[in-house]
Amino acid sequence: MSQIDKSKFTFIQQNEKLYDDAFQTKPIGYFKDAWIRFRKNRASYVAAIILLFLILMSIVGPLFVSYDLDDVNAKWANRLRDLPPKSELLDFLPGFTGRKELTGYPQNFSNLPSEIVLEVKGINQIGQLTVVVDYYAYVNHYFSEFIDPETQTYADTAYTNLTTSEYNRVKEAENDLGVTIILEDELDPTRADSLGFYRVRLDFYEFLDHIYGIEDVSFFFGSDGSGRDLFKEIWEGARISLLVAFSVASINIIIGVIVGSISGYFGGNVDLIIERISEILAGLPFLAILTLLLLRFGNELWVVILAFTMTGWLGIAGLTRSQFYRYKNREYVLAARTLGAKDARIMARHIFPSAVGTIITSVVLYIPAVIFTESTFSFLGIINYGDIISVGRLLSNGQNVMKTSFYQLLFPAIFISMLMLSFNLFGNGLRDAFNPSLRGVEE
Repeated sequence: MSQIDKSKFTFIQQNEKLYDDAFQTKPIGYFKDAWIRFRKNRASYVAAIILLFLILMSIVGPLFVSYDLDDVNAKWANRLRDLPPKSELLDFLPGFTGRKELTGYPQNFSNLPSEIVLEVKGINQIGQLTVVVDYYAYVNHYFSEFIDPETQTYADTAYTNLTTSEYNRVKEAENDLGVTIILEDELDPTRADSLGFYRVRLDFYEFLDHIYGIEDVSFFFGSDGSGRDLFKEIWEGARISLLVAFSVASINIIIGVIVGSISGYFGGNVDLIIERISEILAGLPFLAILTLLLLRFGNELWVVILAFTMTGWLGIAGLTRSQFYRYKNREYVLAARTLGAKDARIMARHIFPSAVGTIITSVVLYIPAVIFTESTFSFLGIINYGDIISVGRLLSNGQNVMKTSFYQLLFPAIFISMLMLSFNLFGNGLRDAFNPSLRGVEE
């Protein structure tokens, strides 16, 4: 082994003091690091934007629609039922032109003006003719000037009964504005006064314009079977679904976190009692709970929320319990206990912040599950809010007329699909972002 002469070694920077270089970057906290990793997940980031848009539209979407005929007069709104989507901005797309296929015997279409019948498809095996019509113009014609193919006179649908109040308002509008609304008075005015109504043939759209303020009859998503604006109905239904989901999630978070934290932190007999109660509740079928509550208290919104919260907190409680078991014996928790911190402070300030990421992720994934379950039972008719519409109810109504008005099923289905997909992608992104094992990892 060779020897090296010590004199050949010299000290470098012998008279200088050496210090570690200071970090040039700012410290990154847990939540900031999670946000940075979440933004790198493009799919989850886009899903969050779509989700925010859907929630925002459920709040302000109905405000974009001034149509309220269904609330003012259901009789006239019913005449605007099953109208296809129509939009002046999107009329270059086939689905937004207001056209619709009608099938019937040729004599039914023989007296229709050429501007209403846009295309003749052909005759089927039983002699029925299929035509493409401007359905908005067809509805006005049907309730104004439709000719009975057998008698070649105005059909019964062309005549309608007006109350004395409506008749007087129509006459005032005709005199003041110089427009023609009533095309024919079938009854003598003297007899009409004695009967209390007037049977007339009128220009239906002019009537709606001057009497009920419906200037332009057009529906962006079409109308449903009761003449309600489907665009407005979807966002109002979304309000119900989201209200149920967030209410259930909020209640279950509060109950689940409190019960789970107590069970996981104290353990022993407390944990044993809570677990046995949880097992009993977990054995109760949700459908049975929901059905019994609906039969006892009716189809009220609070009843549905109560049914979801009776057992819905069990999963969050179990997750919180496992997280508190995981962190309660960590060194920093023992140090806090040694310094005299009380149990409530240790649970709230030292353990819960470490477990909050996992709990948030679980809750975000729980929300779409509630929405899907509520929509499913609404679709099946088990949940029925009465006059209040929901997305599941819209899907059910759309299924009944999907052969003739498929859009009534298409648009609610697109909405619920986008909502579910966005929630799941958003939840998966949060799960990865809050994963402690991935903190500081560059992808």
